[in-house]
Amino acid sequence: MIHANTRTLLAYWESRRGAAPAPARGDITPRDLSAMLRNLFILRRVDADHHVFSLAGTGVCALYRREFRDQNFLSLWSGYDRDHVRALLEGAHAAAAPASAMIEAFTLDGQPLPAEVAFLPLRGADGRADRLLCLYQPVTSLDALRGRPLVRQRLCVARPALRQPGKAVPAPYAPVNLDDFANDR
Repeated sequence: MIHANTRTLLAYWESRRGAAPAPARGDITPRDLSAMLRNLFILRRVDADHHVFSLAGTGVCALYRREFRDQNFLSLWSGYDRDHVRALLEGAHAAAAPASAMIEAFTLDGQPLPAEVAFLPLRGADGRADRLLCLYQPVTSLDALRGRPLVRQRLCVARPALRQPGKAVPAPYAPVNLDDFANDR
């Protein structure tokens, strides 16, 4: 995870989980995350093909100029990118460990916006990870977008959830660069 906000969210998530694999939803206090609330969103897992926005910060909605509540996060992706993002989300749930991705989103005229997206699992009442606390963190200035909405994105780097015994933070590993093997281009 490269952006300072992503590292801050991960440290907060880690501090809230205690000895559990992931914190309970009730352990997360929005005011603790006030500096990044605009870029946070929560995904609720319905099934492997449906990870629905329970809420989305105003910054995320403003980038796409649309409301995301009750929309399937996977609908933002196509082709192999959708398959890889599904695997990232499912892996974060299964391992109850963080995952992240580097993406490049685009306006209709092709203006790129690189961003980091973090996926941190939250436990429900039954003790299983059923939600993901997520951060959509642009890594460059938004000025180049000139107010134009993002309309599509591609997955550039996937950092899957990895579980080490007794640890929730992924072990150091080489992220997968999807440009090296994606065959949908």
